[in-house]
Amino acid sequence: MNIQEALNIFNLSGELTEKDIKTTYKKLALKYHPDRNPLGNELMKAVNIAFDFLMANIDKINQFQSNNQDDHYNYSEALEKVLTVISGLYGVIFEVIGNWVWISGETREHKDALKELGCKWAAKKKQWFYRPEEHKNRFNRKEHTIDEIREMYGTNGRRKAKGGYRVEVSA
Repeated sequence: MNIQEALNIFNLSGELTEKDIKTTYKKLALKYHPDRNPLGNELMKAVNIAFDFLMANIDKINQFQSNNQDDHYNYSEALEKVLTVISGLYGVIFEVIGNWVWISGETREHKDALKELGCKWAAKKKQWFYRPEEHKNRFNRKEHTIDEIREMYGTNGRRKAKGGYRVEVSA
């Protein structure tokens, strides 16, 4: 995750203060509270990891956010739409890790729906994924296993405050 990706989860741009970030975090926590939103547990994983990242880099936010307005968008809203569709697909397992969604299970019959959502196939991991649009421009030459990715974001595949866990969806 980078600063722009974290800011897009919060749908923030411009000159920002710590107060702006905390205020937005509180609004998102209310919006995605599990009592108000059935996908709240999953969505809060991305919000929490973005919040922790922004707080750890609070002095760099205004310096390293993108000046290109095309790079600013509401990723939490996009993520909510994607998770809503995926949660309705029979036999699909999804896992939110950081700000990515990893999708496995019975995906073959849902291939077209996943492509339409903007999901991509990770041939080496044999899973689908959904990620922030701006992430595609970054070059990371190191290949990570899904377990290494879970470890980087503080999860082992089970429910934790940061990272993801598997949710089996059945109809």
